[in-house]
Amino acid sequence: MADRRLDIALVTADQRRHAWFAAELARDPRLRLVGVVREAKRPVPSGETAEQHRLVSEHLAARDAAEERYFGEASDVEDLGVPVLDVAWGQSNAQSTADWVAGLGAGHLVLFGSSIIREPLLRDFDQRTINIHLGLSPYYRGTASNFWPLVNGEPECVGATVHLATLSVDAGPIIRQRRPDIARDDGSHDIGCKALIAGTAAMRDAICALAEGGAQLVPQRGGGRLYRASDFHPGAVEEMRRRFANGMLGDYLDRKAERDHAYPIVE
Repeated sequence: MADRRLDIALVTADQRRHAWFAAELARDPRLRLVGVVREAKRPVPSGETAEQHRLVSEHLAARDAAEERYFGEASDVEDLGVPVLDVAWGQSNAQSTADWVAGLGAGHLVLFGSSIIREPLLRDFDQRTINIHLGLSPYYRGTASNFWPLVNGEPECVGATVHLATLSVDAGPIIRQRRPDIARDDGSHDIGCKALIAGTAAMRDAICALAEGGAQLVPQRGGGRLYRASDFHPGAVEEMRRRFANGMLGDYLDRKAERDHAYPIVE
């Protein structure tokens, strides 16, 4: 009997959540992961003073600890039995990378956590490149899109968006969106990990729907808040912590249906 799985290639980064994501794609019986481009970690900002640097370091260390709790049992990418190409941050757009991916014979290209992908990969996989954006577009766009809603007291805007990738960043039509299953005692990193888990399930279904011609493609509209890496500052971490301490999640969960309704998503 012919193997009817869909051949996919993945461009991702090199942290624990990215290895878990790759393993989740590989274990789906509908999909066959044929290769992974793994980018080196992007440099992260630090505080200007010793106290600010400490605050940022604590925040990132807590994130890493949460990812180890949620994703620590995932296989390393090398253990998935597929070719792996390690590149420097941003080098997924090199022609040599595109040539390597072309040699895999994949039908679709999946993106998660890499630098912004442009040509030649987007040209080679036109209308066949699917990105998972950790955030609910268009409400929050750019970087750290599940961090800033918590800074601004809007947990209803935390989630994941699966969409076609285009040359305009995070602007391709949406295929699926998901919100995490938030609990009252969750911390910010629990919520972020849960958003990825929900979004990964949506990604697996979206790949199949797109390949089978059954995907509903919803154009993204403008608006929302745009944050760049340069917008991050230690004071934002302090503000987010203050909101958690003041009962932000309880306030949200007490009116969840109403607050979610104000920010509709593509389900």
